[in-house]
Amino acid sequence: MSGPSYTKGGGQREPFGGQEYLRSTADVKKESYTFAAASLPTETIDGVVQKVLKPGEVLAKITSGADSGKVGVFMAGVTDGRQTLANIVGVNDTWLPWQLMEHDCTVAATYEATVVQAWCTERDAAGLRIALTNTTIDAMRGTKGLSIQAK
Repeated sequence: MSGPSYTKGGGQREPFGGQEYLRSTADVKKESYTFAAASLPTETIDGVVQKVLKPGEVLAKITSGADSGKVGVFMAGVTDGRQTLANIVGVNDTWLPWQLMEHDCTVAATYEATVVQAWCTERDAAGLRIALTNTTIDAMRGTKGLSIQAK
């Protein structure tokens, strides 16, 4: 299987690129979780089907099914708990450019920090990354155990 790569002569191509989502690293708190590989939608990058988890993606607990107790990307249209605002555990801090094609992985979720809202994402019902919505960031401010502020 061919994996992601850099473009010869400089420059970057998918899935590499800017992955920062924090406004500041002051007072950031993180927790580790097992990410369910089966819950991540695939995407085609340079003609290769991949599963790419980027920093800045919102994570939510899976509460039903075979992966119950693990986390996945917060995503509209699913029915395993990841669609529920109250199940959000934080913002992903772990870069996984292909590993989830093969197995579950441990990830770090930032649960207390100030983020740049425009640099964070959630998934729509089709599994595509979309900009973090005001509804989601508002829920992340008001959920017990989360203190994610956006600038």
